[in-house]
Amino acid sequence: MSALKKLLIIVVVLAAILAAVPMLIPYDSFKSDMEQSLSGRFGTKVQIGNIAFSYSPKPQVQLQSVAFGQAGENTVEKIAIPLTVRNVLRLNQSLSDISVESASIKHDFALSIPERLKIPPSEDDLRIASLKLTDLKLQLPKNTVGPLSGSFSFKPDGALNSITLTSEDGHVNLQVKPAEGQLALYLDARNWVAPGKYPVRFDQLVLRGLADKNGLLIDEISAMLFGSVATGQAQLDWVDGWKLHGTVQTRSMQVEPLIALASPITRATGRMTAAATFDFFSDDYSTLLDQPTIEVKFSLTDGRLHNLDLITPLKSSNPSVLQRGGQTTFDTLVGTYTLDKDIVTLSNLALNSGKFTASGKVIIDDKGDLRGNLATRLASGVIVINAPLRIDGTLKAPELRSSGASKPGSNGEATTRIF
Repeated sequence: MSALKKLLIIVVVLAAILAAVPMLIPYDSFKSDMEQSLSGRFGTKVQIGNIAFSYSPKPQVQLQSVAFGQAGENTVEKIAIPLTVRNVLRLNQSLSDISVESASIKHDFALSIPERLKIPPSEDDLRIASLKLTDLKLQLPKNTVGPLSGSFSFKPDGALNSITLTSEDGHVNLQVKPAEGQLALYLDARNWVAPGKYPVRFDQLVLRGLADKNGLLIDEISAMLFGSVATGQAQLDWVDGWKLHGTVQTRSMQVEPLIALASPITRATGRMTAAATFDFFSDDYSTLLDQPTIEVKFSLTDGRLHNLDLITPLKSSNPSVLQRGGQTTFDTLVGTYTLDKDIVTLSNLALNSGKFTASGKVIIDDKGDLRGNLATRLASGVIVINAPLRIDGTLKAPELRSSGASKPGSNGEATTRIF
């Protein structure tokens, strides 16, 4: 055997021995010290199931089956500490690029993490420079949020600077910072579809607010949707169920795509200026948006009512029933929209289209059935024609029932009751 081959064999054997050394270190002997350090940093009991070494995907020490809390109710499948040159050289100072994988955290403990980590660690506590999260799930009383990914950033003294969380699809980003006993939140969602019965798509949604253990005060809502900007404020409480209350205002919004979410056939077009108040309540966050109570005072300009022809009944003095179809053009349409327990009420309606006007009230029940009354009027010079209309049918197939058009003062003048 040549000297070169012997040298290669010796190098391979030494490399194998060096590679095996990390696998032979009794890491569990350090478990007690590591648990004590983590417990001091988080201010609660920490238990580590096992400490191991792995070369995959890169050399790292792994804390496996980690539990936080007196009852171990918050769990982490794996905390990986990479053996980079920086971490080895600064082992007694701080560790960076730590990854936390497959964590399941109760929401109250999650809310307390910024407060627990905002104080710089003592000399004996573990210092972290940077940390990333993958496959994080937040446990709510009756449901789970996630999976989420994100990262923790820390100040030079080791105190927490911020937490950033990202939804699985990447459309929603949430940044959390400690703020004098509260949490300052900043949410930025882009091309995001809101959960719930009506899937509103936001081009962009920005929320800013402060949270504590009782709820969240949102002092800024800014949204881009349907070609307009909507702004507002809201309050979210989660102590006794989930309660959301707030106000939103918008100007020059394209109303057709909004209405089409609930009524794709019978709908309106135009630009809307509106002021809305909303309330949501649920025992569980996942169904919070399913049963809204909403009141909107609105004004539409330069639009059309599709599938509703309010002018044709004015052309006949005989009783008639007009089935679905046609349209009514208007300059302005104002009113109040109320949604309560899946029942929509359109009240104080006033439509103006130059010579033609209409006013009244319409109710749409939870099955899409219509009932209501309108007073319509067509005026041209000294000629004025009135026609009371009763609205029946459904959203898909509305019916306009007229008792006949008449001129004021005529013997056959008709009257209408606006309920």
